[in-house]
Amino acid sequence: MQGFDEHAIFKTKKEVTVIKFVNGKVSTIQRLDNEVSYFLLKKGNKYIIMEGKELDPNFANVIDVMEEPMLSPKISENTGEYKFVKLDDKIEKIRENPEDVISLVLNSRYPISGIVNITRSTISLLTSKGFSGSDVRNSIDGYFRAFNGEFTGQWAFASSSYSESTIKESVNIACELASITKKAKVDDGVYNVVLSPLVFGNLMNYLAHMSSGLSIMMENSIFSRYKPEDRIASEKFTFSDVPKTDMPNAVEFDMEATFTKNKKIIDHGVFKTPLLNNEVAEAMNLKSTGNAGWINPIPWTLEVDEGDVGKDSLLSGNVIFFNNNWYTRFQNYVEGNFSTVGRDAVIVYKNGNVEGVAGRLRIADSLINIIRNIEEISKERYLVKWWDSRIPVLSPYVLVRDVKITRA
Repeated sequence: MQGFDEHAIFKTKKEVTVIKFVNGKVSTIQRLDNEVSYFLLKKGNKYIIMEGKELDPNFANVIDVMEEPMLSPKISENTGEYKFVKLDDKIEKIRENPEDVISLVLNSRYPISGIVNITRSTISLLTSKGFSGSDVRNSIDGYFRAFNGEFTGQWAFASSSYSESTIKESVNIACELASITKKAKVDDGVYNVVLSPLVFGNLMNYLAHMSSGLSIMMENSIFSRYKPEDRIASEKFTFSDVPKTDMPNAVEFDMEATFTKNKKIIDHGVFKTPLLNNEVAEAMNLKSTGNAGWINPIPWTLEVDEGDVGKDSLLSGNVIFFNNNWYTRFQNYVEGNFSTVGRDAVIVYKNGNVEGVAGRLRIADSLINIIRNIEEISKERYLVKWWDSRIPVLSPYVLVRDVKITRA
């Protein structure tokens, strides 16, 4: 492009059928097509990033008066044409005619509110180094909130293949949680808690963003105080970014034309690697992990390794089970201090028996304490994605000891 030394064009296109449920009825079905182009323009180390449908030629004059940046995106040397297509035929049919999904959701014990997204996603990247790549996939995800008077339950799912049983199971779990109508009182204190895949998945979204090398360099992360090979968590905890698996949000190449790979961020409690693009990797004297983001490395899709005990075993003692959460807020990112409010079935167990639903309780602790105090992890895992866990996470149930709880 005239006036620039290097350039890259990254395009995303999403064709989505959105089904919205309110109180046991379909409120709307939307068919959304959204296509966005992102332009990276470089002259020396100076750069401009634009979002839009086409380039503004006036930016060629602007870049000359810009100051030299501390970091500058570095396009990989990969060249040639690369195409990846992985489409589930059943998802494509459901995206055109979602009646089967609708009947599954409406055939529930309690009224359901929630959303199902059926998505065909296309990304493409063209660089001045000669790389031309495209990645086409589809997926289905959703969340369901069941209402039984004042009592509620929620569950979520995500998948790159269509399965009636997955949707049925998600609806049934939400309804089962909403069926618990006994009440229990909990005072402020320190308790052993079991976090569901929804809650742990929400926290893992934050942990993944904290593992960005840029967040670490800016001292906006719990990882800022550690270096690779430091032990920072329970040995039972392994946490990975897995873009090469058959899961929603998986991708073959990043925004700098580096091919992606699976990598363990934390391996049995040991910090292994931050997420890196070319420029942040160079600043940290490391190699890219295939997670660009121009300037800011980004996670793709996440996984927590399974444990060796069943979910019921985690609930067999005196614990508080947090099934869902919202209003997660961090007071200090370096220390990891945060609070989050439980909802949609916070259940108190005594000697393995349900004492009742505690209403809204707040976890007020630190993320580093959560991952250090992991006592057990379930064999069962669920792939979840919803509005408070936007990056898909394959997560188990997790028993964490000595967690600070307050009444919300």
